Amino acid sequence: MNETTLLAISTPILLTVGGIISWIIKAKREEFLNSESKSREFKIETYKKLLEPFIATLTFTLSEKLKQKEINKITTLEYKKAVFDLTTFGSDEAIKTFNKLMQTFFHSEDYLNNDNESDEEYTDEYGIRLLALISDFFLQIRKDIYTKKTKLLRSDMLENMITDMNKTKDKLNKYVC
Repeated sequence: MNETTLLAISTPILLTVGGIISWIIKAKREEFLNSESKSREFKIETYKKLLEPFIATLTFTLSEKLKQKEINKITTLEYKKAVFDLTTFGSDEAIKTFNKLMQTFFHSEDYLNNDNESDEEYTDEYGIRLLALISDFFLQIRKDIYTKKTKLLRSDMLENMITDMNKTKDKLNKYVC
C-alpha cells in the first residue's frame, strides 16, 4: 500500500474521530456549565431565604410588628430547610460565618450589660457585632457565588442600608468577631 492510499484512507477517519472527540468534549463542557448555573441559582435562592429576617431588621421603614414577623421566620421549617441547604451546598466560610451570626442572634443575652457597662455599650457592642457578621455573611455569599477576589469592606456591604454608616464605619470594619 502506498503512502497516497494510506493518506486518503486515514484522513477521513482522523477527521471523523477528531470531530467525535470535539463533540464529546463540547457536550461535557456544556453539561458542566449548565450544572454550575443551576447550582448558582439554587445557592442564590437559599441565601435569599436566609437573609430575609436580617434584611427586615435593617429596614427602618418596617413596623416593629412586621420586623418581628420576619425574625420569627427563623424558627419555621422552611427556614430550617434553607439552613440545611446552606450546610449542604454553601462554601465553608459562608457556613462558618452564618453559624457565628446565628449564635450571636440566639445568645443576645451574652451581651447584656453587667454592672460595669451601660445600656448604650450593650446596644453598641451587640449591634456592631450583628452588623459585622451580617456584612461578613454578605461578603462570603459574594465570594461563593461571584468572585473570590473582592476588595469590598464590611461597611461597603451595608452602606446602602444604613443611613448613618459614616458614624460606625471604622468600628464596623475593625470589629473582630
